[in-house]
Amino acid sequence: MRRYLGSISLAAACAVVLSASATVHGDDLGSTVNEQLAGARAATATYHDVDAAIADGYVNMGVNPFEGEAVEFLNFGLLDCTLDARHPEALRYVQSGNRLRLVAVEYSLPMACSATPPENFLPGAGEWESEVVAPAWTLAVYVWSGDSQ
Repeated sequence: MRRYLGSISLAAACAVVLSASATVHGDDLGSTVNEQLAGARAATATYHDVDAAIADGYVNMGVNPFEGEAVEFLNFGLLDCTLDARHPEALRYVQSGNRLRLVAVEYSLPMACSATPPENFLPGAGEWESEVVAPAWTLAVYVWSGDSQ
């Protein structure tokens, strides 16, 4: 089981998700990254059902004003010093008719774990960004949609 990093407060963790940058993965990432992204898709396929995400510990953080109308779900139990493509710290949904549609996975790493962005994690899949309101690095990867909104 992954250990929750106590130095990140609930407010800071919320801010990480609410200000995550939009990035879209490309096609020329190499076999290792493509395999990791395929693993992320396989591991998160069940989360097309929002209730499954909630059952697995993802919390609805609401609409992200920094990402259009995206709705963010964060799993606080995964917010630590470990990155795993199959276990994203957050999920991003968009409204589609009368339901939410999963479009992206998001990875977050507290800056207390690394003073620099983890460029060796999913290299080329997107751009790591530092958060203004929380000490964390965040990467959004649109494994379920080529659209950023």
